[in-house]
Amino acid sequence: MKIGVQLPDGLKRRAFEICEELGSDVILSGESCFGACDIDLALLEDVDVLYHYAHSEILKFDNVVYVPYFVGFDLQKVAESINNVPEREIALIATLQYCHNLPELKGLLESSGFRVELKKGSERVKFPGQVLGCNYSALRDCKASAVVFLGDGLFHALGASFYTNKKVYAVNPINSELTLVNSKDFIKNRYLQVSKCVGLKKVGILVSTKPGQKRLKLAEKMKKLALDRGMKALIVYLNDITPEKLLNLPFDFYVNTACPRISYDDYRRFEKPIITPPEFEYLLNLREEIGLDEIE
Repeated sequence: MKIGVQLPDGLKRRAFEICEELGSDVILSGESCFGACDIDLALLEDVDVLYHYAHSEILKFDNVVYVPYFVGFDLQKVAESINNVPEREIALIATLQYCHNLPELKGLLESSGFRVELKKGSERVKFPGQVLGCNYSALRDCKASAVVFLGDGLFHALGASFYTNKKVYAVNPINSELTLVNSKDFIKNRYLQVSKCVGLKKVGILVSTKPGQKRLKLAEKMKKLALDRGMKALIVYLNDITPEKLLNLPFDFYVNTACPRISYDDYRRFEKPIITPPEFEYLLNLREEIGLDEIE
C-alpha cells in the first residue's frame, strides 16, 4: 500500500521518524499544511491513503486519515495560573494540541470555585472547547463573564475577544503564563486596513483551491456587490495565497475569502490591502461594524 504523509511545519523536522514507522512505500508532502482545511490533493491522487497530522477532521475523504497531535502539560500549574482570573464564571477554549485535557481542567477549576462553560462548537471542530482561527463556534451564545484560552501565541485569543466582545485571558500551557488579551489595537488596525480601500475601484476576490477554505459562492456574492457599486472585480483562484503570486495582478486591493488568518496575521506581507468579506461589506456601508470572518 502506498502511503502519503502531510505534516505541518512544526512536525516536518520529524519526517523520518514519522514516515519510517509507516513502512517503506511512503511519500512525504512538501506542500503547506496550515490546517485540516489544507489537504494535498495532488498527493492524494497518487497514494492509497493520506495521513494528515496534527489536525482534526473537518472534511470527509475516504482515503484521508487525520492524526491528532496532543501536547501534554501540567494541569495543576495551569489551574493555579487561572486561579488569578478575577471573574469566577469562565468559558474554556483551546487549540487542538491542548483541548484533550479541558474536561479534566474544568473539574479542577470547579473544585476551586469557578463556574466553567465548556461547549463543543459546530461540525468543523471535533472536541469540546476546540477553536480554529476561522471558527469560534464553541463560544456561541457564551454566558460566561470571561474566556480563558489555552494555547501558544495570542492569535486565537484575539479572535475569541473579537468574537465574544468579552474579556479574554490567554494561558500558555507550557510555562503556565497568564496574559490578559487586549484586542483594541487589533480592531483599530482592521479599521485602518479597511480605510486604505476607500475610493479604490479595482478589487480582486481571492478564492483558495484548498478544499476546506474554498468559498466560491461567497466570492461570487462579493463580486456582485462590487459590480453593483461600480467597481471592477475579478475572482482569482489560488492555492497558497502569497504576496509573490499577487505581484503582477492589476488590482488596487483584495477581498480574501480563504483563511481569515491571511488577512488578520499576514497582511503586512502584502503590497496592497487585503481585507475580509465582512470588512468589504463594512466598506460598502452594508454593515455597521467590521465583524469577525468565520468559515462554517
